[in-house]
Amino acid sequence: MSYGTFKLRMGISGDSIRNTQIHNTRHFVEKLIVDDPSFRENVEILGKGHVSARFNNYKIVHGTTPQMDIQASLSEDTMFNMGDIFFLNDSYWLCVEAITEHDVFRKGKVEECNYLLRWQNPITLEIIERWGSIRNPYSSGVAESRVISIERSKYRIKLPYDDETALFRVGKRFLIDVQGGNEVMPYSIIEYDPVTMRYMSRDEGFLIINLQSSQIEDDDNADLMIANYISPPSLPQQIGSCRIVFSGNPLIRVGGSIKTFAVVFYDYDGNEISTITPTWNLILPPELNSTQIVSNISGQSIDIQALAGSGNRFVLQMNAEDYNHGFFEAAVEIEVGDLF
Repeated sequence: MSYGTFKLRMGISGDSIRNTQIHNTRHFVEKLIVDDPSFRENVEILGKGHVSARFNNYKIVHGTTPQMDIQASLSEDTMFNMGDIFFLNDSYWLCVEAITEHDVFRKGKVEECNYLLRWQNPITLEIIERWGSIRNPYSSGVAESRVISIERSKYRIKLPYDDETALFRVGKRFLIDVQGGNEVMPYSIIEYDPVTMRYMSRDEGFLIINLQSSQIEDDDNADLMIANYISPPSLPQQIGSCRIVFSGNPLIRVGGSIKTFAVVFYDYDGNEISTITPTWNLILPPELNSTQIVSNISGQSIDIQALAGSGNRFVLQMNAEDYNHGFFEAAVEIEVGDLF
C-alpha cells in the first residue's frame, strides 16, 4: 500500500508533525463526540445561532450553583463564547468559561440561570430582559468570598455583557422578588464589575453585580417589576408617509434571481428618513411555506427568492414605529411566476 493511500485511509494531513497531530486529533474528536451520550444537536445560543456540543459533568459549585462542562468541535458553524446564553433542558445557561484547547476543540463551562432580570433602558425607555445567574453570596465558598465584598449584599448576579448591561451603574435599582404575596422587594447595585470577566480584545465576557436591599420608591412599577419606571410618551399618529419600492413588477420567478424590496420613509415635509428600522412579514397562503419562499432582511430592505410555488400570490407587509414620526405601515401583493 502506498503512503498516499495510507494517508487517505488514516485521514492524515498537514505539512508538519504538529499540523498532522492537530488534524488527526480534530478528526478523532469529530468522529467520537457525536457518539457521546451527552452530545446534543443544535442547541440554541440566544441571538447567535445553534451549536452541537457535549454538555456533561453536571455539578453544584459554591453551594447552590449548577454548572456543566461543554465541548464542541471547531468545525461548528457557530461557536460559543463567554457571556453567551444557551437554551438547554428547558432552562437557560450562561457561558462563564470558554477556551480553544490545543487548536483542536472548544471547551468551557455553563452556569444555570435562574432569574429573568427586568429593567428599563434610561434613554429609549424600552423594557429590557436578560437571563442571569442570581445567588445568595452568603452561600458561596471561601474561594468565592475572596473575590467579592459581600458585607451588605443580598444577591450576586452574573449577566451577559452587552450594550444594555454596559449602562449599569452603582445605585441602579431593580425589583427582584415579591414577599408575602404582594410586597415587592427592591434592591440596588452596590458593586458593579464589568471588567474582571470581560475580554475586550475578543469582545466576549459577562459582568457581575452585587445588590443590597433598598426602599420602595413612588415610581416603582410592581406590575411590570420595573424599578423607577418612566412611562414612554404616547406614540403620535402617523405624520409622515412611506412606500415599498422595487424593480419592475411585483413578480418573482421560481428559480430566478433574488428580488429586493425596500421601504422609503418620509417626514411631514416629504424629506426622506433613514433612521427608522422596519419590521417585515411575509403572509403566505396555505399553498406556500418558508421553504418555498425564502427571504433575508438587511436594514430597510428585504431580499426574496422563490424556489417553488408558481401560480400563487402572497403579501409582503411592513410596519414601523418611531417616536418622532409615528406609525408606518405598507404592503404589496407579490405574484410567483414561472422562470420562462
